[in-house]
Amino acid sequence: MNNPREFATHLVDHYLGARLDAAGSPAGLRETVIDLVIDALPDRVETLMSTQLELLTNGHRSQLPDAYLADHAAAEDALQHAAAGLRAALAQAGQLGNAQSFERGAAARLRDDPRAALRAELARIPRPLTRPESLAWSLDPAPWFSDSHQAAKPWPPPGSASVASLRSLPGGAMALARVDDGPHVGWVQIGLIERQRTPARRYPDQPARQLQIVVGLEALNEEPPPGTLPVSQAPWQLWTSPWRRLGLGLTTESASEHISATNHVLTALTDAGSTGLIDVPRPRTLSGLGLPLYVLAPAASVVATLGLEPTEGICGFSLSDAAGEALVCRQWHGHLVHDGNYEPLLPAVAGADLLLRPDLFTRLHDTIGASRCRAGVNVHHMSADEEDGALDAEG
Repeated sequence: MNNPREFATHLVDHYLGARLDAAGSPAGLRETVIDLVIDALPDRVETLMSTQLELLTNGHRSQLPDAYLADHAAAEDALQHAAAGLRAALAQAGQLGNAQSFERGAAARLRDDPRAALRAELARIPRPLTRPESLAWSLDPAPWFSDSHQAAKPWPPPGSASVASLRSLPGGAMALARVDDGPHVGWVQIGLIERQRTPARRYPDQPARQLQIVVGLEALNEEPPPGTLPVSQAPWQLWTSPWRRLGLGLTTESASEHISATNHVLTALTDAGSTGLIDVPRPRTLSGLGLPLYVLAPAASVVATLGLEPTEGICGFSLSDAAGEALVCRQWHGHLVHDGNYEPLLPAVAGADLLLRPDLFTRLHDTIGASRCRAGVNVHHMSADEEDGALDAEG
């Protein structure tokens, strides 16, 4: 590499920038991390990463594989080594504080937190066929992507036109899909999010393309504004901590009244995912290896209304009541595609859904009211030329 400092700075900003910002950018920490990464570049990054790429991509390096590579590992290792001496360095600069509280606070902001990633892996399933009937066209993943010897397929997918102008699916609660098989047969899918993406390809020339589908249960007195999303935001700790301990200011009675009387989005995108929705920036509180693209959760008012608590034991994203498991978030990714080379490189499809036990859905539906229960939807597609790499919204 021609400029090691520039490259090391890019690695630190890309992999660690959010955590350094969350820690208040302590004086000298970022610069120290960059210096440590520079020292690691010749052997621990260049040599090891070259071997990793040869093994994981069969020599075709136009796209990085979905793996934890030496550049990420070197940046993480540098951060932990630099942060270990942070309190001493600040003390030398005259900044003194309580040792225990400082260490706890710094660790919470700077550590690589694996909890959400581990739960996501436990929640991972093969890509399900469960989705509303009006979105059945999206079951063929990335249908616009074709092999080089085939004719180009239509873009955007023809079926997307049927829902492009919709913000709620016709039929209210009846439009929501139900699971046909497996351990959750009969459960109601109150939330769905999926991204389908293919990379730009040189031959035959084809731009990068992306399709995003979002479905979410809503309680509304009137049609929602066009172009808005049927999801809110929520802390991922709804899956791990009893809702009464999260300081949400809710009671079972107030939550039920709120759902029954006010406009309310009942499905949420949590802060545990590795990315946000198209055109919707959001704060990140988790970072590190293995985070899924999206983690959904019920709105806090749903958890309180139904009296749900985190499922005991080792599990994925699961809430329970006295009758057993009550609500789960499932994860999936796969359907590898390539960019004109011979080896599959990228998972084209990644998604999550939210399933609610049938008896609890009936109870929630009655609380909302039949006339106010809506299945919100948003379908968004984008494309980009290989030259500029910037995705342009198309619908």
